[in-house]
Amino acid sequence: MNKENLENVSRETLQQILTKNLEKYGICVAENIAEQCFLFWEKLVFWNKTHNLTTVTDFHEAALLHFVDSLFPASEKNVFFDGAKVLDLGTGGGFPGIPLALYFPKADFKLLDKSRKKISFINLTAAELGIANAEGINQNFFDVIEKFDVVVSRAVRIDEEIFAHCRKIIKPNGHLVVFYSSLQEPYKDPTLEYTKSYDFEKGERVIAFYKF
Repeated sequence: MNKENLENVSRETLQQILTKNLEKYGICVAENIAEQCFLFWEKLVFWNKTHNLTTVTDFHEAALLHFVDSLFPASEKNVFFDGAKVLDLGTGGGFPGIPLALYFPKADFKLLDKSRKKISFINLTAAELGIANAEGINQNFFDVIEKFDVVVSRAVRIDEEIFAHCRKIIKPNGHLVVFYSSLQEPYKDPTLEYTKSYDFEKGERVIAFYKF
C-alpha cells in the first residue's frame, strides 16, 4: 500500500473514531473538520521530532486523547456561540483549542501557553492550514487582561488563585469549562452550574461548567 493510500485510511480511521465516540453526545464531526484534524496531527508529528510537543505519538491514542477528548465540550453548543471569545488555558500542542476552533469556526480562540516553541508551532500550523479563528499566545496567565466569554482548562489544575483570575477575565454570563478525570473532585464554587460525564474508549471524562 502506497503512502497516499495509507493517509486515506488514516483519515477515514480518524473520522470513524470521532463518530463512534462523539455522535452519541450530539457532536457530529463533518468530513472537512476530520480532514483538518488529521492534517494538524500530521504537522504535530513532524514538528514533535524536534520540538517535544506531545508524548502521545500513536495515531489511535492521539485520535482519542487529543481529538475525541478535546471535542467533548462541543456538546454544549450554547457555550461556544457564534462570535464567542474563547481562551484555551495551557493549550500545550494545541488541545483542546485547535479541535474546538475547527468545530466552532465562528468563535474566536486564543490558545495560551508558557512554551514559546509550542505557541510558534500553533501559529505556524494554523496559518498553513487556514485556521483563521485560532491564535497562539505566549504569555503568563496572570498577565492576561483581555475579557473572554469562555475560558477552557484541560491541562491546568484549577486552584483558588487561578479561579480568581478566571473570574476577572470572564465576561458576565460567561463560562469556565474545566476537564476532570472521573476520580477528581471539581473545584467547589457556587458558580458551578453543572458537570457532564462522557464515556469513550479511554474511560470516562468529566467536564465542569461554571457560569459567572
